[in-house]
Amino acid sequence: MQRPVLPVLMLVLGLAGCSSSNGVSTSSILGNAPTPPPGAAQAGAAVPVAPASTPTDRAFFVGSVSARAAKCGYNFDPAKLKASYMANEMGRGTDTSQIEKIYNVAYNGVMKAAVEDPNYCSDRKTQAIKTDLNRLLAGDFEPPQKAMVAQKAEDEGGFFDDFFSGSSNDSGPSFGSGDWWESQAEKAGK
Repeated sequence: MQRPVLPVLMLVLGLAGCSSSNGVSTSSILGNAPTPPPGAAQAGAAVPVAPASTPTDRAFFVGSVSARAAKCGYNFDPAKLKASYMANEMGRGTDTSQIEKIYNVAYNGVMKAAVEDPNYCSDRKTQAIKTDLNRLLAGDFEPPQKAMVAQKAEDEGGFFDDFFSGSSNDSGPSFGSGDWWESQAEKAGK
């Protein structure tokens, strides 16, 4: 069943045009609205702030990228990268004894997993590794924000979180499977 996209889009635009916030009105849709001064719409709006990375996040990221790059044959010095990273953490005032342990766990864990996968260095993975490795070699040890935001959203959850993600804390059979239908029949007493 194909949904009518255009009517829904028109409805959304029409409702947005009727609102009185952020300078959007029916006249702004029609093109004859006065332009709000720069920054006026931003003044009352809260700007979302990306969560700051922790030393643990950074250590895991640097260790895993270094192992991935070493496995896929990139020409760099993993010991020099680690030393650069540890110096960066010391400059931030971080206790490097725990950070070094996390780095080593990430590095060794990825290397062990990569050995077991003969197709580990696929084209898609090597592109991501190259991007991440270049960032690390340039001195940017922050994990990508996209991954951190996705993890934060996953951690927060919510009432509809399991419904939309397809996962569930319930260990029962998945909806619509043969086991699910059997459990429904049992519940009905059939």
